Amino acid sequence: MSTARKVESGARISTSGVLGGAGALLGRTFALFSVGALSWWYFAAHRQPSADRYQGLVTALGWIGIALCLLATALSIRKRMAYQGVGRLSSWMRAHVYLGIVAVFAIFYHSSFRAGGPLTTWLLAFFSLTAVSGALGLLLSRKIPPLLTAMEENPAIMEELLVVRAECMRGMLELAGGRSADFRVLVERTLIKETVSWKRILRFYLNRSTLAQELPAFQKEHEAALLRCQPDEHRAFQRASEYALRVNKMNAELFLQRVLRGWLTLHMVSTAAMFGLAAMHIFSVLYY
Repeated sequence: MSTARKVESGARISTSGVLGGAGALLGRTFALFSVGALSWWYFAAHRQPSADRYQGLVTALGWIGIALCLLATALSIRKRMAYQGVGRLSSWMRAHVYLGIVAVFAIFYHSSFRAGGPLTTWLLAFFSLTAVSGALGLLLSRKIPPLLTAMEENPAIMEELLVVRAECMRGMLELAGGRSADFRVLVERTLIKETVSWKRILRFYLNRSTLAQELPAFQKEHEAALLRCQPDEHRAFQRASEYALRVNKMNAELFLQRVLRGWLTLHMVSTAAMFGLAAMHIFSVLYY
């Protein structure tokens, strides 16, 4: 298939750890020092009886938190500046993570861990959702790309996988056409059902296996059904079973890629809502 050959030239997903590299120690040091300084400042101010001192702390922490959030969000701008000499994307990702960690402490110290009125309640809820989705994204970015890399023989993006999957399904139906009733039943009721089998998908995940590694055992499982077919259909069965397992494997890859895209959408939407509510909060504080 021409599309399958095209997929072979696709770029493999990087498996480099987001928090790895030479800048990891610097980032951790910055985060630990910043969180320690903010914590000392927050608890020291709470030991002081001065209301002005406490109010100054709350205001400063709020501005620090929003500034850190804006800096962390600059990662999305960096993604649109490829090849512009502004540093490696992995370095910006590390900065995004560590700035986000410090921002979490600054904002929660700013709120004194209390929700307050309706506006601040929603703001804190969306900020928490952004922080949690960011932590989830960090976990997914460390687990899913290596899993995809282990499974992939022909690395592909989602749109290419959908095209090749459709071609494989058509290939199975074409092989079944014009053959015996037993062969058509084997393809249409057994092999096509296997294309959406979660049991098969989990095997790819747990074993981190490729199509070539799973195919012999898959074909062996259906040898009994194959005996009901005509001898001249055995070769067609081998091809149809390869199509079926390939589609199942593509479904496994598509699910992981959709998880990554779905997480990113959630993180972006929660971030946008958080900044909108933060703007309303700042306006209400300054002018009311």
